[in-house]
Amino acid sequence: MKASGRTLTRWCLAMGLLTALGAEADPPPVNSAQGTKLHGSGRFENVNIPLNSIEVSAPPTGLVCEPPMAAMSGGRLVGVQICTGGNPPMPVRVLEGVGLVGTSFRAPFEGRSVKLTIDQVRCHVGITAPTFPCTDQNVADGKAFWEYRVTASTEDAAPQALCPTGSGFALAVPHAWSTGGELIPNYEYFTFACAPKDEGTSQPFFVGGGVIAKCIDWGYPPWNATSSQGVAREYHQLCTRMATADYCGEGRSNTLDGTPLKFMGPHDAIQLDGGNLPVTLEGYSLEAVWKVDDCGGVRPLCLSKKRWDTLPLEATCVNRKLLLAPRATRPCESLNLSAYASSTLLVSYSLFIDRSLVMFKDAANSYVTTTAVTVDESTIEGGSSVTGIHLDLDADGAADVTPFTPQRKEGPILSSKLPADIRARMGSLIKPLYRCANSTGRYLLTDDHQCERLAGFALQPLNGDQGIEGFVYSSVDVTSAGQRRPLKLWRSLVAPGVYATSTQAQPGFFLVRELGYLPAVGQLPARDL
Repeated sequence: MKASGRTLTRWCLAMGLLTALGAEADPPPVNSAQGTKLHGSGRFENVNIPLNSIEVSAPPTGLVCEPPMAAMSGGRLVGVQICTGGNPPMPVRVLEGVGLVGTSFRAPFEGRSVKLTIDQVRCHVGITAPTFPCTDQNVADGKAFWEYRVTASTEDAAPQALCPTGSGFALAVPHAWSTGGELIPNYEYFTFACAPKDEGTSQPFFVGGGVIAKCIDWGYPPWNATSSQGVAREYHQLCTRMATADYCGEGRSNTLDGTPLKFMGPHDAIQLDGGNLPVTLEGYSLEAVWKVDDCGGVRPLCLSKKRWDTLPLEATCVNRKLLLAPRATRPCESLNLSAYASSTLLVSYSLFIDRSLVMFKDAANSYVTTTAVTVDESTIEGGSSVTGIHLDLDADGAADVTPFTPQRKEGPILSSKLPADIRARMGSLIKPLYRCANSTGRYLLTDDHQCERLAGFALQPLNGDQGIEGFVYSSVDVTSAGQRRPLKLWRSLVAPGVYATSTQAQPGFFLVRELGYLPAVGQLPARDL
């Protein structure tokens, strides 16, 4: 939309009425949760919205207005019209907050467009305290934000909620995003970032939505009136990569929604132990150091040894050696952050609710499928590669002397040490896998706590885990192809008492039954079913 010089002057005067955002972000919370989507808007995840596509409701009677314009001021979405007439006169019509109800935007989508209509507006209740009411002054100071319930309309489907999970409301956020998860500075665009919902009882537990909104609530919005806008955007990008565990910077998550997370900036991290990073912190395990590189991209400077041990199959690019070099920087336990005091970085600690399930085989075609592994970080490349992975059935941190060699990663399962609140929330939607063995060195991973009632087989508890290897989904959303990855029990056709647990058929074995479904990265059954 083109505008005359006179109109642009009026526009600048109108925007001058808006007070600049002023407050520094509060420190991040000590306990949060990772997510797997930037926007959390389902089908419309990658929609960027031109501000000049704004369509507003009709002005009051007697008021004649020019076509509307829209702009973002920090986290404020504002529509403006230059008008004449009215009683009393209204030279500038400013639409903000509840005044935007009924306003629409149109964005490119799948070769055509999608119409996004604001149906309801309310004051945003963030993840972190305190929560401020949306007074004019609080909104102007950046202490409070409006959030929007938006309907998306396309030619081929009935209107639907833009935010299908979480609170159902979205924050308005300046700039655009690539499909690879990169923040693209462009003040002519904005996005709607869906906010999570608090499903906690005794304590907050935010689920759904997208990590863009989470990072804003955590104190890392992509704007800042008191420091460099570039630094603010860099920290927002750092936060979104960290929150999705996007180790490869390709827009692909390597975590499960709801994974508890603790994080901090360089100053606080260096204070922990003179720059050395503790392996654990208040029950959380070191995950990664996230840093902006010389080209402005975000990659982990290193991963912790435990993250290498548990890295799920979905970490695609790690296997292509696209990051984390040289090896001398790995794992994070060997890194001292003192040299990075002035760097733009974040350090993350996690509870790692997922574990990588690996199948091993010996020369006699006996199998063991387990998460009890150790990783040689000098050779491991992650992803689907099993190079450098060894059995560690006694959990002493050293590779076992064994005839078994790794065959494949089946994918992630939920850890046997799943936090009690998450396990309770999932309820019957997950089921345990039991670790069984006999005296001759044969192994069995099954959903039957009686070890298939096989003579000589018994549960093999490890460190008080009651013989539970981990958990899988007991049911899935059949409309989501990404979830349907069944783990199956197979039995040998020729060797009595020899079983294999895998997602794929093994030569000379027949199917006994499906045991459950491997968790899909990005979904928890208690939210998505």
